[in-house]
Amino acid sequence: EPIETLKTYPAFQNLRAKAETHQLHFRPKETANLKKQGTLEQTLDERTESCWNALRDARRSGYHQNEAEELALPIILLPSETEQTDSE
Repeated sequence: EPIETLKTYPAFQNLRAKAETHQLHFRPKETANLKKQGTLEQTLDERTESCWNALRDARRSGYHQNEAEELALPIILLPSETEQTDSE
């Protein structure tokens, strides 16, 4: 489905809000760079759409909701910048 249609679904809006909250809190440097480039909203939309599609595909494949979320949520809930730095 087109992103404009997805944006009308409350479940998608909730997922997008979760992505944005996580992004602002745990990835401030990346957020600042994306804002500077004017691509923050587009990036959040793209990640949320990818997560949405992964959830949908997992559910269609027979996964329970919590299993589908385990597969899909890392698409929007990226490691914090401090965790990422520690692991590099």
